[in-house]
Amino acid sequence: MLDIYICEDNRKQLDLFTGYINDTILIESLDMQVVLGTSDPNEVLKKIEGSQNMGIFFLDIDLKSTMNGLTLAQKIRKIQPRCYIIFITSHSEMGFLTFQYKVEPLDFIIKNTTEDVRRKIHECLLNVQEKDISLVNGQRKSFLIRQPDRSISVDYEEILFFETSDNIHKIALHAQQRLLEFTGQLNDIAKELDHRFYRCHRSYIVNTDNIVEVDYNKLIIRMKNGEMCPVATRKKKGLKNILA
Repeated sequence: MLDIYICEDNRKQLDLFTGYINDTILIESLDMQVVLGTSDPNEVLKKIEGSQNMGIFFLDIDLKSTMNGLTLAQKIRKIQPRCYIIFITSHSEMGFLTFQYKVEPLDFIIKNTTEDVRRKIHECLLNVQEKDISLVNGQRKSFLIRQPDRSISVDYEEILFFETSDNIHKIALHAQQRLLEFTGQLNDIAKELDHRFYRCHRSYIVNTDNIVEVDYNKLIIRMKNGEMCPVATRKKKGLKNILA
């Protein structure tokens, strides 16, 4: 289920867009629901803090508030890095600012005729549904690290291995281009991951897709970037079976 949020300062337009969205959900039988329509950007942020569902956000840019739609989008991205953001605005000249703010919108809808807006909303929701189905089918999966001040998403294909950090209650995620440390337990992480990850050691979970070589005598795994991690003696057989 995908949750839809609409932030628009004009009440008449807010109701209009909500109606278009609900009509599309009904007509196309989409696995989506409108959970919030508001003129207050802070209400959007408050609502998504505890949400477990991915969000689709239709945002006006000029919200006549202390926070504009672009700043709101930046804050949303920190909470839901993989969400879908669509701007609906009368200010076509502000489109270039979406790149400056680095919010990666799915689309930029200009408030021309009501029919144009209706059509574009319909197209956006179908596009999101298609992308979401691709994610569910495993074409692209990611691991989400939730921290008090931000969330970080790392694609599975980038992850080399997880290891217990020297810092208490911390886990180190070794990716191909970066190293991230966060609060967690390997047992909990193992439950989230898919078949490509293997608990090769009490302190390590390895992405078997990124293994280059295993020395079963020295009990060492070499990863694509040259990093090494150990394999426990009792875990050799399981690893051999996976890599066979």
